[in-house]
Amino acid sequence: MTVRPFEQRNSYKGSPLRPCVRLRVTAPDGAALEFDLLADTGNPCALIVSRAMMIKLKQRAAPDVNSNFGLLEGGWLHLTMPELGIDQNVTGYASDSVVTATKASSPDFEGLAGLPFLRSLEYGGDADWFWLRRVQG
Repeated sequence: MTVRPFEQRNSYKGSPLRPCVRLRVTAPDGAALEFDLLADTGNPCALIVSRAMMIKLKQRAAPDVNSNFGLLEGGWLHLTMPELGIDQNVTGYASDSVVTATKASSPDFEGLAGLPFLRSLEYGGDADWFWLRRVQG
């Protein structure tokens, strides 16, 4: 596998196989955490993680929203992925119900990355890999 500069490639995970992204988020104390999320282009939330993860990573509060999974607790998360041109705050949400649903596909998933996050990059896949690329230009 040849990875182009400014590209992340991840094999599909789970049963059924699902696209995966690896994110790096910086906590308020400066610690960086990396974890895998299910890439879900049909989800209108940038990121959804567990309540415990949100407690560790939340920079400041954001509005909560209601969903078909119940209440999603809002918080600003700081993504630090310079290889993809990302060093910014994004609105994330906490929902243990959503994380449980992603883990039903693969225990490696710590939540999901939705369309607002994915649209900040180029993304796609083939039979073997799901990739993220820095937007060029």
